[in-house]
Amino acid sequence: MITQLMNQAWDEIFESIYNGIVIVNRDGIVIKCNQSGTELIGLPREKILGRHITDVVKGAELHEVARDGVARHNQQLRIRDRIVLANRSPIYKEGKLIGAISVFQDITELERALSQLDEKEKEVLHFKEILELLYDGILLVDENGYVQLINQTYCDFLGVKMEEVMGKHCTEVVENSRMHIVAKTGQPEVGHVQKVGDKEIVVTRLPVRKNGKVVGAIGKVLFSDIYELKTLAQRLNLVESKLDYYKKELKRVQGARYTFEQIIGEYGPMKEAKELAAKVAKSRSTVLIRGESGTGKELFAHAIHEASDRSEGPFVRLNCAAIPPDLMEAELFGYEEGAFTGAKKGGKPGKIELAQGGTLFLDEIGDMPLNMQAKLLRVLQEKEVERVGGTQLKQVDIRIIAATNRPLEDMVKKGEFREDLYYRLNVFHVRIPPLRERGEDILTTARFILGQLNQELETNVTEFHPDVEKLFMGYHWPGNVRELQNVIERAIHMAEGSQIGLEHLPPYLTEMAEETVNFSTFSLDREVEKAEVRAIKRALKASGNNRSEAAELLGIHRASLYRKIEKYGIE
Repeated sequence: MITQLMNQAWDEIFESIYNGIVIVNRDGIVIKCNQSGTELIGLPREKILGRHITDVVKGAELHEVARDGVARHNQQLRIRDRIVLANRSPIYKEGKLIGAISVFQDITELERALSQLDEKEKEVLHFKEILELLYDGILLVDENGYVQLINQTYCDFLGVKMEEVMGKHCTEVVENSRMHIVAKTGQPEVGHVQKVGDKEIVVTRLPVRKNGKVVGAIGKVLFSDIYELKTLAQRLNLVESKLDYYKKELKRVQGARYTFEQIIGEYGPMKEAKELAAKVAKSRSTVLIRGESGTGKELFAHAIHEASDRSEGPFVRLNCAAIPPDLMEAELFGYEEGAFTGAKKGGKPGKIELAQGGTLFLDEIGDMPLNMQAKLLRVLQEKEVERVGGTQLKQVDIRIIAATNRPLEDMVKKGEFREDLYYRLNVFHVRIPPLRERGEDILTTARFILGQLNQELETNVTEFHPDVEKLFMGYHWPGNVRELQNVIERAIHMAEGSQIGLEHLPPYLTEMAEETVNFSTFSLDREVEKAEVRAIKRALKASGNNRSEAAELLGIHRASLYRKIEKYGIE
């Protein structure tokens, strides 16, 4: 039976083997790859054959085996989203090293792999030669449990000679063997622990079928010592834990800090801007964010990235207005070692490379020099980047979000901004309304900022006086949210109670109070009371809280001062 099987065509057997097999020559060039190998690698055969193994499988060491002749067994390798165990061995012909072979398998799919193998495909000569290269022990029996094939690795482990065990019943060769039972029942046994001598090994036993009938069984030693399995599991758990930790840390350092939920705005134009930005976030389109300075353009860029399918990737920021023109190219594209005087040893990646797989936010894009605009356009069109002083083009996968407060249309007409880049950036346009156009959102934003500042400054200023709120609603806010935040922070420091009043605002705002306060609620008595409170607080401060001295400074009797302090609730 074995002789008949060994006469079958090599190519048919090679292609039918479930384990992935790759063969390279002395130069590391792939000369043979079976169908299982192409499926595991995830590339069509024409993109594998004739290429260097490192171009096909990242982290592969098969070319090193072909070069130094040293086998590398039972090594863990990640191919795409799979973890495989690879065995790499040199190939000799007439004593001369001519290449190397790698046999690798998905360790989670061994049952499916072995059950699909046909008996006659496993007993041919060439397949037997491949089995001899495997680090794992292999045993093949017929339907009655008699040994038909065993590789040298398993013989060495058992301490027997191959020629002595061929044709014997499996129970005479392997202690506690159940191969004859699997061949009889046709029931697979995957990942079983079997005691052989003083060791516990992990094995898989699968029935071999031909035309629907069980004609034998094949057994494979997954781990020659259960301690290896425990060690591998511990290492895998440790690696997964570290990977999760580093992913979280990378996202914390390079990821976006804001989401749409954190952007204040539930009315009118601000609500529309958020809804529009949320829609485009799911796409890959370039986004141009327009708005006055201080409106929160960067917050929108963060939120778009966080809501996109690139949220796990980096969010890299570059303020085009903050980088000197002569440094812009190196900052954006990076540079190679020796590209210019003072270049960092080993070179440095630019912002574009750092944003690989994520988002590049170009703030103040209107301030980018014209020569850099042309180079940025090439990146957008060709999806490739070349470092300063470099000769190699690198493919990049990034999404561009640009922002500006400048009138790009007018700049295009004046020749200050490239028209082709403008249209390339303006694929999707989001306008952030200025604060003065946000209606009720002005007060919502002010209260949100007040709460944030209380936490940062450890203060307890909880509300705005109604006159302050009216002033906020009537003021035009040229500095937008940034100005509002500065005004509130100053007021918190000036306020001595839990409320921010007009007297706590900057002078340029208090001068406008008469124009914004509703005079139907304005009274002389109320203004006199405010003036008294301010005067008493200043006198107490000047006297170091000595009430007698404060009364003298104010020119009133001490008892009158006590009554007013109690009346106004001054601490």
